[in-house]
Amino acid sequence: MADNRGGGSRSPRKVPAATKKVGPPRQRMSSLMYSLPVRRLKDILSHVLPDVTLSSTEELKSSGLARLFTLKMSDGEKVLLSVAPSLSIRLLRQESTILSTEAVLLNFLAESDLDGKSGKEKVEEGEDEEEDESSKAKDDSQKVSRALLGLAPKLLKHAKDSRELAYPYTIVSSTPGEPLTKLAPFLSVPERHDIDKQVGALARTLANLTSPMKLFGMANKALPFPCQPSGPSAPPKLGCKTWAEGFNTLLESILRDGEDMAVLLPYEVIRSHFARLSWRLDAVTTPRLAILDINDPKNVMIERDPDDEETMLPSEHIRLTGLRNWSQGVFGDPLIASCFDEPTEGFQEGWDAAGEEIIEDGEHSETRKLLYRCYRAIVEVVTEYYRPKGDSSRRELGGRRKLTQVLAQLEKVDVVDGDAPKRVRSSSTDGESSKRVKTESKGKTEPTGRTEPRGTTELKGKTEPKGRRYQKTNDGMTE
Repeated sequence: MADNRGGGSRSPRKVPAATKKVGPPRQRMSSLMYSLPVRRLKDILSHVLPDVTLSSTEELKSSGLARLFTLKMSDGEKVLLSVAPSLSIRLLRQESTILSTEAVLLNFLAESDLDGKSGKEKVEEGEDEEEDESSKAKDDSQKVSRALLGLAPKLLKHAKDSRELAYPYTIVSSTPGEPLTKLAPFLSVPERHDIDKQVGALARTLANLTSPMKLFGMANKALPFPCQPSGPSAPPKLGCKTWAEGFNTLLESILRDGEDMAVLLPYEVIRSHFARLSWRLDAVTTPRLAILDINDPKNVMIERDPDDEETMLPSEHIRLTGLRNWSQGVFGDPLIASCFDEPTEGFQEGWDAAGEEIIEDGEHSETRKLLYRCYRAIVEVVTEYYRPKGDSSRRELGGRRKLTQVLAQLEKVDVVDGDAPKRVRSSSTDGESSKRVKTESKGKTEPTGRTEPRGTTELKGKTEPKGRRYQKTNDGMTE
C-alpha cells in the first residue's frame, strides 16, 4: 500500500499532459489571429448579403498595413475584406485608426451621392422662388455623384472591436482593376498622361466636398461616425476649428512618434518654423477633402481592355477605377496631398479642367506647401524606425535629404515670401512707438498758451517742483 501511495506521488507527472490539453486552444487562438475564420465570416456575410453565400476567399498581396481578402460570393460578385494590422506591428499614432477613418469617409461619400438625389426631389416638390439656385446646386451635386459612383466603394459593414473576427474589420464592394505599380511598366506615355489626368480630376472632385461639421483634421475626427448617436448624448468630435490647429495635430503626432523611438531629428527647429509660419495656414477657411496618398502608384487602381493586354493600348482604353484604400482622408487644404509636391502635366490638366480655382490664398500657397513637404519627409524618416525593412537605410536617407532641403527653404521664407510677416510684427511696434511719442511729449517744452499740469512748471525741457521759483537775469537763472 505504501508503494502504491508512493506511486500516487508521481501524479505531478500528469501536469505536462494537462499542459498539452491547454496548448491547442492557444494554438487555435493564434491561428484565428493570422488566418481567416471562415465560419464566422459566413455568418457575418449572411446578415450583410442575405441573398448570397460565400464561395471562396483569397488573400491579396498588399504593401499596406491592413490585410486584404477577396471574398467571392455565390453569384459571382466579389467583396473586399480589410482586417486591422496585427498587434505585433508597430503603428504610428495616425495609423491606429485607418479602418475607422476609411469607413467614416466611405459613408460620407455615399451620403454625398444621396444628397444629390434629395436635391432633385426638393425641386420636384416645387420652390419657385429658389428654382434657379436649386437647379444649379442639383447639377453640381449630380456631377459629384456621378464621379464618385464608380470610384468610391460601397461600405457594407464595419466593426470597430475585435469580438467577431479577433480584429476590427471592414467589408466593402470590390474595386476592379490592378494597382498602378503592376501595370506601370506596360503603359505608354499617353496612357500614363491619361491616368494622371483622371487622378487630377478625382482629386478635384473630392476637394469640392467639405466637412458638414466645419471641422478640420482627419476624416474620423471631422465627420460623424455612421450609426453613432447624435445630440447631447453623442461623444464630442475631436476635429479642429482652424486649419492651423488641424495641421499642427498631424505634425505633432508624427513628431511625438519620433520622440518615442528616439529618432534623431531637429525637433525644435521644426516646431519653431511652424510657430513662425502657422499664420499662413489660417488663410484656409474651408475644410475640403483631400486624400494624402491619392497619387501613390500602390494605391491607384486602373483597368485596361483585357482583349489588348499584350499590345500598346490607346489612352481611351485604360481608365482609373478607384483607390485601394481611402484611409488617408483629411479635411483641410487640398495642397497637403502628395500629388501637389511635383504635379505632373496630366494631373494639373485634370485638376484645372474642373472649373474655377478653389485653392485659398494662392499667392502664399508655396509657403504652406513647404510645411506639408516637411511633414511628409518626417513621416518617411520615422516610419522606417517603426517598421524597418531591408532597404530602410536607403529610404531613411532619402527622407532626411528631403527634410534637410525643405528646412533650408523654410529658413529663407521671410526673405523670399513677401513682407506680410514684417507688417504683422511692425503693427505692434508702431503702436508702442506712438505711445512712447505721446509719453515723451509730456516732458518737452510746449508752445505758449498751453496749460501746464497742476503742480509742475516746465522750462527748457526741465521739470521742477512748483515749490521753487526762478527769475531770469542777464547772467542766467537765479533762484
